Amino acid sequence: MSHKSSHSFIYYACLVFISLIISCNEESFDEVSAEEVPTDEVPTDEAPIDEGSTNEESTADELLKSFINENGGESAFSSNQLMALETLLLSQEDIEAGRLEEAQEKIDSIFTQMPFSDSNWEDISSNSHCSSCSFNFGSPTAYYGLRMLEQIVALGDPEGSESLTMTAVIAPCAEVNRPTLPNYTPETVNLNIAPEITENNGQLLHVSTALFRRWVQAITGGVKVNLRVHILNQCTTVDYTDYGDVIVSYPDAQSMIDAVPNDIAKDTDFWWVIAPSGVPGNGAGYDRFFITGGMGGYGAGLPLFLSDDAWFIRKPEHLGIGTYHEVEIRAYQPQWFQHEFMHHLYRKWNEFGLEDAGHQWFDRSTWPSDFIGKWESDYYIESINKRLLTASPTLAAGLKASNQGDFEITDPSIVVGQYERRPIQNQWHEVEIVLNNDLLRWQNDAGVSWSLTIIDGELWTGADCPYGEQKLAILLDSNQQITSVYFNGEAYEKIN
Repeated sequence: MSHKSSHSFIYYACLVFISLIISCNEESFDEVSAEEVPTDEVPTDEAPIDEGSTNEESTADELLKSFINENGGESAFSSNQLMALETLLLSQEDIEAGRLEEAQEKIDSIFTQMPFSDSNWEDISSNSHCSSCSFNFGSPTAYYGLRMLEQIVALGDPEGSESLTMTAVIAPCAEVNRPTLPNYTPETVNLNIAPEITENNGQLLHVSTALFRRWVQAITGGVKVNLRVHILNQCTTVDYTDYGDVIVSYPDAQSMIDAVPNDIAKDTDFWWVIAPSGVPGNGAGYDRFFITGGMGGYGAGLPLFLSDDAWFIRKPEHLGIGTYHEVEIRAYQPQWFQHEFMHHLYRKWNEFGLEDAGHQWFDRSTWPSDFIGKWESDYYIESINKRLLTASPTLAAGLKASNQGDFEITDPSIVVGQYERRPIQNQWHEVEIVLNNDLLRWQNDAGVSWSLTIIDGELWTGADCPYGEQKLAILLDSNQQITSVYFNGEAYEKIN
């Protein structure tokens, strides 16, 4: 893969609706999870880890008992809270063991006692900005995971012969630029990835994504999602932008993925990057939130999960206190992965208008009239059941990385034309590629333009592009005609 990179991405992070952080990944960082390293020290490469973790895991019942005992006993929790956690863990264990009827009995029982969107769920939930709360089970408690399990059971937990690959790309170290208190003066430090991310063959990453991957398998009619963990042999950079109300901190995600070997890249359908956190301390003392992740795009519109290491190790300041127990990981991380993934589904199948405006579901009045429920997890399940399960292309087909083949651009005029990013939300989404004096140029209706160049038969943005130099993937139809150009991981469809 090329090592040219873009240093700027457009992410579906939780920036627009910062006041409605329910599952957004705004970060703070406990420095015990990282260590400063000399600038010239690069950890050695480690072999990719395929399919699954090799460590044996505790049974769900043992896991929950250990969590309860470590945190004050059953009296420290409400009975409904314990019921939700127990149902989540035991039902997932049943499904993984093929005990679908047992799982259905447990799920039916809890939703009989506490129906979808019932006020009892609110009574056992903590505030999403609860810096004094000890635990983070998601909001409402375990509700997202339970609804995902309910959908898995309803769809029959299908298994097929096809598979998708989710590749987690880990930067072993980073040169991190971050703000400091009291005057927000920037400092640069060199950090290693938190050891919890890679230990036990990446078990934490497998546990964090297990329910999400099983749910994707269900909604695609049985397409298994395998997790591959790839550790780079080079550091990355992490930088930030202070917007006044939020601080956004990201790694150079594109260069991280560009450094992945071709054989792995060609077999990847979902990308996930993990880098050392760019938030100083635990984020306390700042009068604004940190955002360090979300959903982006790479190449020909593949989903890109962006995260830092601390997100899977400790609770951010606004979500709780201390390090995560595995029970919390299993309860909360499905909520985060589903939230980010739904951005991708709504972008990919935009004809349904399910996210014409960012996070529009936070406003209940925007929901389609046939959708029931009150929380975003309800919106997601309704979206799948009432729109996406019958979409064309199917979820199974649309989530598979397209085979771009060995198409080379020999005549620049082939890319000339008008393009639209749909839904059109601003004038940057209406584009014309023009050719003047043998020079290609990208120009949008906002009056902004930049050069395009052809390098080794591939289309690249020029150095004058405000998003940096990056390769633009091209999608062809069966007649080898261009149907879309992918910029910043988003499809710009050719309209003439």
